[in-house]
Amino acid sequence: MGKHRIVVSAENNGYIGWQCKLFYYSCVTRTSFQPLFIVHAMGSEWCPDFQDLVKAGALVRSAPSYIFTPYDSYPPKNTAGTLLHAAEYCDPDDLIVLCDPDMIFVREPAFLDCLSGDFYSYMNYDHPAAHTAAERLSIPWEAIAERGDSLCCGVPYVIPVRYARDLAHAWLAAVDAFPPRHWTDVMYAFGMACVRLGLPITLTRVVQQNQTPETRLTAEMIHYCLGTDLWDKRHFFLEEEVPAVWHPTMHAERDTILGEILTQIEEAREFFAGDGSAAVIERRAAG
Repeated sequence: MGKHRIVVSAENNGYIGWQCKLFYYSCVTRTSFQPLFIVHAMGSEWCPDFQDLVKAGALVRSAPSYIFTPYDSYPPKNTAGTLLHAAEYCDPDDLIVLCDPDMIFVREPAFLDCLSGDFYSYMNYDHPAAHTAAERLSIPWEAIAERGDSLCCGVPYVIPVRYARDLAHAWLAAVDAFPPRHWTDVMYAFGMACVRLGLPITLTRVVQQNQTPETRLTAEMIHYCLGTDLWDKRHFFLEEEVPAVWHPTMHAERDTILGEILTQIEEAREFFAGDGSAAVIERRAAG
């Protein structure tokens, strides 16, 4: 079996750009991995954040946009498009660890050497949109039901490169079966694509989410996809709001989910400022 390759799916804008910068800092200071960013640039030059990533030594590559469906545009569809292109940069025996940009590392996870995804407790396939999508994809509902919780998964996905292209095409088709789409439907589409291809999924539990930011930190990764009034990535969505993300105005206990997010934001600010990056890495290496 080859090596694990961390791959991040990204769109070409400042909101995603700051998340990718934080992801990169977190990855290179908390793990031994060098992540690859696939930027769906939509025909335009990279925004300044991705140029900053290149200057810092990150691997950044462009890809077409996959957001358009027969019915509308749906940005999460680019995640499946990222998988299609990621295989081009990997050896046949490698495993792609597919991540969203809104994730950070606490320490290096021991990723599996098989197709896997992290368990997301809020997923439930037994709802009308999923039934409709399964019918459109000609998947018998029994084939989904018999998989149980194993389909209730999301990032980080670990995908052997030998499956990547077929799975990406099946995933793209499954996303299109979900009109109208909710932001989580890309996750359900992944499970249905695996069912169509007869691929078993192993569940992992390496991620904590930030719906309860004061929770004590126990996992190897944080996925700050939710948020609260206290801190939410969506507070820094507009271009004029982005600079404020690097200067947190609140405090949290260091060993909590929010405390880790804020700490890494402040460290990443220093790292990308160019006046202390080496010192930051040395401090992390020293523990």
